Amino acid sequence: MLLFNTKKSNKGKKYFSKKRDLSDAVFAEKAEAFNSWFAENNRKLVQYLKVRRAYDCDVFNDCYLKVYENILFSGNKVENYMHYFIRSYYTNMMADGIKQNRYCELKPHYDQSDTDAVSSLEIELEQQRLESDIMAYVYENYDICDFELFKMYVTLKPAINYYSLAEITGLKAHNIQRTICRIKKGVMKNKDFSRRRRELA
Repeated sequence: MLLFNTKKSNKGKKYFSKKRDLSDAVFAEKAEAFNSWFAENNRKLVQYLKVRRAYDCDVFNDCYLKVYENILFSGNKVENYMHYFIRSYYTNMMADGIKQNRYCELKPHYDQSDTDAVSSLEIELEQQRLESDIMAYVYENYDICDFELFKMYVTLKPAINYYSLAEITGLKAHNIQRTICRIKKGVMKNKDFSRRRRELA
């Protein structure tokens, strides 16, 4: 579930500076036009993908954020939002699938020794420590309201989604989505968290 350190430099990408925000972005109007379209068509997009059995919540949310940032910081002119988003979604889904396949789970072994059981317990405890550290990181680096949204989303997932969170909090679903994606991206870019997750894989 986790995601990137907003205080670290973003060396690998050139499409925006880490110090820029909506207030000094040249293409904020274009990005907000996309944002408004996405808010109106969110359910339609989800339904479109579900019918094709291609819907993945995390990929969908990350794709939204990437498209939004691309328009915001590059000013790309998009003639057809639907076509552009769906194409970007499938590209991101394929990339995510390749990444996930690197860590294929092994089939369970029913002849595991007690040593294996102890090892599994240690892994579970380390996983809990990692999740606790991530929550502490989010609490220290983000606004308290954003932290509470993230905590609710992570704790209650998959029983909750952006729309149910919007009903609970009174906030707009697309704003909640943007906040959660931004925090996830920050956690994922944290090198220490990434290293620990790889060790637990």
